Order: sequence, then C-alpha cells, then structure tokens
Amino acid sequence: MQLKPAKLVLFWRRLMGISQQVDVSSTHINIINNGTKVELSLADLYQLNIKKTWFSSRLELAVKDSPTIVLKGYNSKSIKSFSVYVVNTLLTLMASSERWQQFAQALEVHKKAEVYLSSVEWKPIAEMYQLACQFSALGINPEALSNPLHQQVLKQAQLLSAKIVSELGRQLHNQQVVPKLLSKYGEFFDNIEKLPLTANQRLACVTNDDHNLVIAGAGTGKTATLVGKAGFLVEANIAKANNVLLLAFGNKAALEMNQRIQDRLPSIAEDFKASTFHALGNMILANHFGYKKAVTPFVEQPFLYSQFINQQLTDLANEDVEYKALLVNYFLSLATPAKSELDFDSIEQYQEFLSSCRLITLKGEWVKSVGELRIANFLTLNGVDYEYEANYLHDTRTVARRQYQPDFYLPKSGLYIEYLGLNERNETAPFVDQIAYLESLEWKRNLHLSKGTQLAELYSYQLMKGVLPFALKTVLSKHDVNLIPIELDVIFNQLREENTNQWKGFIELIQRFLGLFKDGSFTIESFRSGLNSQVCDIERTQAFVSLFEPVYNAYQTHLNQTETVDFSDMIAEAIDIIESGHFHHPYTHILVDEFQDISVGRARLLKALLLSKPNMRLFAVGDDWQSIYRFNGADIALFTEFNKTFSPSTAVPLDKTFRFNDKLHSVSSRFVSTNPKQIQKQIHTHTSVSSPALRLVDIKNQLPISSALSMKDQKEQAYIDTLYRSLSTFNRQANRKQKKMSVLIIGRYRQENTRVLVGVNFSTWGFTSLDIVYVTAHASKGLEADYVVLFGIDTGSFPSSRENDELIDLVLPIKEDYLYAEERRLFYVALTRAKHFVYVLFDSDQASPFLTEINQYGRHFIDNKLAKTFDKWPCT
Repeated sequence: MQLKPAKLVLFWRRLMGISQQVDVSSTHINIINNGTKVELSLADLYQLNIKKTWFSSRLELAVKDSPTIVLKGYNSKSIKSFSVYVVNTLLTLMASSERWQQFAQALEVHKKAEVYLSSVEWKPIAEMYQLACQFSALGINPEALSNPLHQQVLKQAQLLSAKIVSELGRQLHNQQVVPKLLSKYGEFFDNIEKLPLTANQRLACVTNDDHNLVIAGAGTGKTATLVGKAGFLVEANIAKANNVLLLAFGNKAALEMNQRIQDRLPSIAEDFKASTFHALGNMILANHFGYKKAVTPFVEQPFLYSQFINQQLTDLANEDVEYKALLVNYFLSLATPAKSELDFDSIEQYQEFLSSCRLITLKGEWVKSVGELRIANFLTLNGVDYEYEANYLHDTRTVARRQYQPDFYLPKSGLYIEYLGLNERNETAPFVDQIAYLESLEWKRNLHLSKGTQLAELYSYQLMKGVLPFALKTVLSKHDVNLIPIELDVIFNQLREENTNQWKGFIELIQRFLGLFKDGSFTIESFRSGLNSQVCDIERTQAFVSLFEPVYNAYQTHLNQTETVDFSDMIAEAIDIIESGHFHHPYTHILVDEFQDISVGRARLLKALLLSKPNMRLFAVGDDWQSIYRFNGADIALFTEFNKTFSPSTAVPLDKTFRFNDKLHSVSSRFVSTNPKQIQKQIHTHTSVSSPALRLVDIKNQLPISSALSMKDQKEQAYIDTLYRSLSTFNRQANRKQKKMSVLIIGRYRQENTRVLVGVNFSTWGFTSLDIVYVTAHASKGLEADYVVLFGIDTGSFPSSRENDELIDLVLPIKEDYLYAEERRLFYVALTRAKHFVYVLFDSDQASPFLTEINQYGRHFIDNKLAKTFDKWPCT
C-alpha cells in the first residue's frame, strides 16, 4: 500500500521539485525522499501517531534505536488507512514468527520458577516484554491477534514490568529457584560423596549462571563440589555426561578427577572425561587437520632445545657482524638490568641487588655499579684506553680528605669522567646524604676548574632512561676521543670460552622468554610498542628483543618444517580453529579445576569455547589465596576480577574446611588476608582445639656450647637435630594413637638443592609410625598430611630473594603492588597442608619476616617457647 499526499501538498512539491514516496512491504515501511531510500523494519516499529494540521495530517514513525521520522502533508483518511494497513501487516508478520512458541515456553518456565535461567534463557522473556510494550504503544490489544496462543502469551507478557525482566529480575527469579532445587535433590547431595555436601557446596552445584565462580578455600572440598556439580547436571537432566567438559591444569590432576568420578558416579563415569587444557587443544587440532600433530621433542628433552638455541645464536653471530656485535655488547654491558641506587629505598636493598650482579669489566676490574660497568666496557670495545679510579693528576690529600680518585681517566686525551648517582632533578637516592654528596660534587668541579683539567659528567638517570651510551658517545666526540672498535671475533670467542655459565644462562633466558612470549600471544611489534623506561631498562630490552627475534623466527620455522607443535601452539591454534567456526562439539558446560592458575592464553581458549555455541556455561573452582604460579603465566586478576572477563557471573564461596583446626585457620587466614586485593573469606573449621597448633622452633637451641666446627657447619647440624626432634614428637603421638600418621617436610627448594638435606633418607631414621615425605612449597599444593614441618623458614627463602629477570616480568601478568603478595600466598599454602600441627624450623640469626609477623598474633595461636628470641617479645 502506498501513502498518498494531499492534493495541495502534491502540487506544492511538484512546483518545488520535491518528491516523497511512502509504501509498505511485508516486512518494512519504505520511504524514498528525492531518490534516497530509507527502510524501517516493521518488527522494530514502536510508535505510529497521527496528528492533524491546518491543511493536512502528519504521521510520526519511530523504530528502535532510531530518531522519529515525521511524514507531513498527507490526507487524513489516507494516513488512517495506511496506519491500519501497517498494523495489520505487522500482525501478519508477527503471526508467522516462530518466536511465539519460544515465548510461551519461556513464560511458563518463568511462572513455575523451577529452572535456573542463564542470560540467554532469560532473553525471550525480556523480548516478550518489549513486544508487549511495542504492541501497547501501537494500540494493539491481545484480541487483535488471531492465534489463541499468541493472545495468551501477550496477555501474560502484559503482566511483566521493566524491573521483572531486568538483570536484577533474573537474579530474583533464580533466587526463588535455588531452594526448590536444593530440596528436590537433597538426597542426591547427601550421597554423592562419602560425607553429605555442605550447604554452600550444594548451592554451588545448583547455581547455573552463564559463568560461575566457586571460591574454595584450602580444605573446603573443591573436588567434591566439582564431582557434585557434574553429577547434578546429569541427575537434573540439564546435560548429559558427554555434554560436560572437565578441565584440569596437569595430567595428574586430570587423572585424579577421572578416578574420583569413577568412584562416585560409576554408572556414567565412562562418558565423563577430564582433560588438560593442552590435551584439549591438541584434540581440537587433530579434529581439524585429520591427524594428531606430533609434539616437538624440545618439550620432553630440554637439552635438545638448549642445543637448538645455542646453534641459532652461533650461526647468527657467524653470519651477521652486527648481530655478533650486539651479542657481545649485551653480554658485556647489558646482561645486568640498568638499575642504580635511585631504584631502591634502602642501602640494604641496593647492596643485595649489587651482590647478584657480575660487575667485572673486560679488563678484569670490579666496578661499583651497573653504569660504571657499561661505561668501562664501552670504552674497551671501542679501543679507548682508560684507568679506573686512578689517582687524580694533582695531590689533593688533606687531614680530612683522602686522595681524589675520579671514576675514569682517559690518559691520551686527559679527560676525566665521573658517573654520578643523580636524577634529572639533581637528587640522590633516599639513603644517600644529598647535601654532602652535592657539596663533594661541587668541590670536584671547582678542583678541575682550578687545575685546568677536563671533567665530563654522566648520570644514573641516563642509565635508567637507556641513553647512557649516547651520552658517553657525545662526551667522547666533544673531547675528540677517537673510537676504534676492537676485533669482534676475538672477544666473542673469549666470551663464550670464559663465561660458559653466563652463556648457558642466556640460553635459558631465551627459552623461558620464548615460552611465555607465545603463551601471552605477543608479537614482536606489539611487544616493542609497549616498552617504556618506566617499566624496564629500554636499552637492554631493545637489545634483547633484537637478539631474540631471529631466534624466535628460526624456532617457528623449525616447528613448521618438522610439522610439530609446542604447548603454546596447542592453545593458540585451537583458539584460531574455534573462532573460525571449524570446531564442532557437544559441550554445554565447562567445569574448570584450580581456576586461580588460569593464564591469559587459557582464558582466551575458554572464551572461544563459550562463544562457539549459544548458552554454554562455565563453572570455575579455585582459591585466589593459593595462586602461586605467576612465574608460569597465571594471572590472579582473572580470578579476583572474574566478572570483568566472564560476565554475567555468580560467585559462591565454600565456607567450611574439613582439613585443619581453628587455630591453624586463624593463623593462616589472618596472615594471607592482609592483601586487600584478594577476596576476603569467612571460613569455618570442622575441628576446634584449645591450644596453639603451630610451634616456632629456633635451630640455635641445638647449638653446642663449644665446638671445633665452623658456625655454618654447626647450624647445619642443628637443623638436622631439630628436624629429628620434631619428627620424634610426631612419632610418639602416632604411637599413642596406634596408627600410621603422615608428615610433610616442606622446604623452599628441592631436597637435592637444600644443602642440609642432601643425601638424607628419612626412611632410615627409624620413625616406624610415620609416613614422611619431603616436598617443595610449590609441590605441596593439593597435598595434605597429619603433620607438617616447615623447614628453613629464613630470610631469602620466605620470602624468596630471587626475583625474575626484568625481561621475564615483561611477558608475565602485571605484578601485584602488594609487597610479597605471591610469597605470602605460598607460605599460606605450606601452612595449610597440615591437619593437626605445624612445626616451623628457622635460624633466629636470619629469621623470615613472616615469622616476626605471625608471632605477633599471640600465644593463644603461636607456641614460641622454643624460639627464645620471639619468646622475649611481648605478645598478647
């Protein structure tokens, strides 16, 4: 039908050369203004108003997300007929829609309130409300619909409100559903595990939002909850077993999950299969390519990987003089990060950093800073003779001052160079006496001026900004110092032969960087573009990237030529396949264990899977307090800020631990929860005790009054004696209980790397009632024992004094700004392995600050009678 203008308006339009044509098709209102066509969808039409003017009428049309269109100059009768036709056409269009059946089902589900609805399942209810509003605005009543079902649905939809169909409304609906599900499946939850599931475990199982996070503190039964969830989905006929994808982070965890399901859900266990993320990725690749890709032998044989990197570096250096020069410069000047005293708050921190550096020049001199090392080696590499800290040409000795020794002296040019610990504002480090430092500098300047000697100044801030070599070149050029680079081959071979450990360390750095670089989905371009002097040593990082890029390209070429993949490829290529729509699967629910260990790459894989089909659900279980794998790429923010990545979502905390008693819980939770960016938890214990369950034991108690041994040897023996006494105590308790008890000895490093314990075989110590196992703190995660001995809790081990190379930090998730955040969580993990009691063995001469902190909790929680230093301190 076409809308016709009034005769007078039509005459005027022709006179003015204006044309407008309006008609209706089966789906759209079409408006053509002077040849320009506009289409208004009838399905989106929500306003159709007729307004009379002096000589004609006008029609106001509005569709969703568009401004109102006003059609002027039309005959009133014509507009009314046109409007009726539009409404009838819309009704015909809507009558043919398949959505009515879906609307009816959705409204019925909403009315009964027996099904937990996702945002996808809620969408038809919201759409039905929008349709009811649209029909109301257009004056369409249910009676205008010819189909009885459509009439009934519209009547029900008219009872809805904006609040009811909102996201809040969905949450309120689901809150009504939960008690019904808990009641209906109560018997199932009573019997799915050896012990009935707790109230919050049951709540986690029936909660079925788009994305679900279960915050499972240590010992709160996360595995039981995962099994309960998997079983509930099948029991409630929400999904079949093969619709549920179970994911774990390691083969051992996946096998344990499969075994647990076999034990608890034997009738359907064959259809459940827990997988690792990498195994899933490899399966997706196999389905896509029609065969299973081989994994590069570099994964299982790191020695071959090291050989490959070594060969690439050697070949690149031999083929490219510039590459060789860059490699030499990196080793001699850039292997140590460009940190100066300005980067540290205390002299102790700065000295600890310097002690980890190899500050030896090409000439074999020990220098005092990274900046001096780079200056000295630059001069040597460019054939500039220098003397380090040589006596000044003139005698300056006085009663109050020793002979002046400038940092560098260039005898051929007579130039002195001072490397000064100042920032751009002429400020020193906070632990340096700034007034005295600047007065000394002014004295040096005046001295050179009075004696007619040449002084050039270089600064720490130039090192930090990556411009020190350019500043040095400028100084040398200004004083006519010629640069004559020395023979590269000689120095390159010398470096490799005399610095084998450093060379191996560089290869290991490239290996680790390469893996994390790929895991983080970086490109060389994106990585370079993100560099700035605020986060890294620009000069060093740019040099490293230039060395790394051709090695990385060679590695990728090798994988392609050998048709193999590494672990990073299993994830990255799987994501590409899923996002391109080439992976078809039966999954409707993804259950993930240990979600606090999730990395950006694995999170992207989950997102791709969730978007590959409508209405897929994610059920993630973990504990941010046990997030201890940032060095492997784990990003705790994906857990603590779950809703930012996975929205909409619901979080359910598990609030009861079955592992340890209330005293261990009080100490461990108080210690770890000081970090405000972690999720705060209220956890109750199944067991309560009246006395402390943690004892601090100073190994110095076992030192002899006199001994011919060195103090170091005495302390090592004292550690062994103290450990033996601790185990003896546990053995007596086990004998009294007349059963075998388990003991975990938890150290920072592997037993073979713990000097005191090298070669120790605990099975020969005669503790027949104990099952004793030594593990590292990281390896203890997921384990439990009756008793725990924390071994060697000294400064340097807890918290660790070893830091990642700055380059590695650039390809890891952003480091938390809370001091020792991950180290505190690691200590928490170690503490919470014990069911009954923990002994903490330490040397009070170098006790961990963590022990100082927990000792302040008081004697009600901490037994410090065997820690004399702490015992003297007043505590409540």
